[in-house]
Amino acid sequence: MIKTPRTSGNMLIYILGAIFLLGLLIVLVKGSYQEGTGIDGDKVVLKATQVQQYAAELERGVSYVLRNGVSETDMRFASATAASIYGTYSDINSMVFAPSGGGVEYKAPPSQVNDGTAWQFYATTHITDLGTDTAGSQKAELIAVLPKVAESFCNQINRNVKQAIDLTQVTDPSGQGCVYTAGSEFAGTYVSGAAVNLLDDTKVPNKPAKELCVRCNDGTFHYYRVLTAR
Repeated sequence: MIKTPRTSGNMLIYILGAIFLLGLLIVLVKGSYQEGTGIDGDKVVLKATQVQQYAAELERGVSYVLRNGVSETDMRFASATAASIYGTYSDINSMVFAPSGGGVEYKAPPSQVNDGTAWQFYATTHITDLGTDTAGSQKAELIAVLPKVAESFCNQINRNVKQAIDLTQVTDPSGQGCVYTAGSEFAGTYVSGAAVNLLDDTKVPNKPAKELCVRCNDGTFHYYRVLTAR
């Protein structure tokens, strides 16, 4: 059978249409994945919510321990799998991860959210407007930190908490870990006075909040949640 010019023209249109659709699909796939973040656009919303929900559980766990009559300095984040800096795990009232204490299950971060670094806990940084703001007398808040998260995750967190922050403008307050001081994980000691790291509106546009994700001077991104203000 000899193809007419009209038949050949139709086939060409079909081929060009298929090429266009294939190109559009490639663009959409690339648009939903940011190279280097390790997490695509469809998953980042869900995982940001999961992290925020777990951080809220940690905050409730801290409040339960304190309501048990345990002092701020005696509270611990020890668990069978946590770093040894947090103490030795035992099922007593002072443990956030103990059933008779805070009742929180110790969990690793969701996959692809960060570089695999576990949740960390610090009392080295004061968040402005959340506690004592008197110059020279500020007290560090107790905070949970999920360090080295993906940039796309960081932006999603800030959208969730309705903070429009230009991450490139965040200034590292400590010169070390931004919202925490590396090597100073919480083991009962709270920094205060002149030694405290300050996270305020001069370092975070629109002022820092109880929950936020920030970019530090070394280019890494860190999510934090205040567990108790002081």
